[in-house]
Amino acid sequence: MAQEKKKHHCEVCGREISQEEYDNYDGMCWECWDDQLTEESDSMFGELM
Repeated sequence: MAQEKKKHHCEVCGREISQEEYDNYDGMCWECWDDQLTEESDSMFGELM
């Protein structure tokens, strides 16, 4: 029996991602996760200035 891998898709862009990426980046591909992280830090630092 071939073990069927469950396919995961990024919740932001819909790209197919690995189980590992899905688990590590809250259901997003690393590009979208990185973009979200950058936006959060920009808004956080923007309030300080």
